[in-house]
Amino acid sequence: MLAAQSAGCGSSAARGTDAGGAIASIDARLRGSFRLVRFEPEVPLEPMLASMLEFQYAHLVVRFNGKRILADSPGLHVDRAYEIRDPAWDRFKLVSYDEAGVAYEALCEFSGQGELIVHAQTPPWKGLATLRRAQ
Repeated sequence: MLAAQSAGCGSSAARGTDAGGAIASIDARLRGSFRLVRFEPEVPLEPMLASMLEFQYAHLVVRFNGKRILADSPGLHVDRAYEIRDPAWDRFKLVSYDEAGVAYEALCEFSGQGELIVHAQTPPWKGLATLRRAQ
């Protein structure tokens, strides 16, 4: 759906330029820090993982710097490369890569309340997350 919305009329060179500008715009809005405020897994988590997730709500800060996602809390550190794809208004695909180069995809949307809604598409954390801009 996102790819269909971002595709338009005109030459492929014009679409490429438009996509580059749209990606730059999304990138500028995405840069900075967010806090995890909610995660609804597609499949219920086992009690130990659910407990770990509850702890993250008060502590996990996710930073986007244009090239890498840095997620930190006590006991957790994630540092991954990412790229923005298929921009369409407030929506885009975010693809991050772990140390082994495995891709993790998420469909993302900025909300009007300074939140980033993330539909994680890749196991083991498939589900809906809400990140709120950190102050």
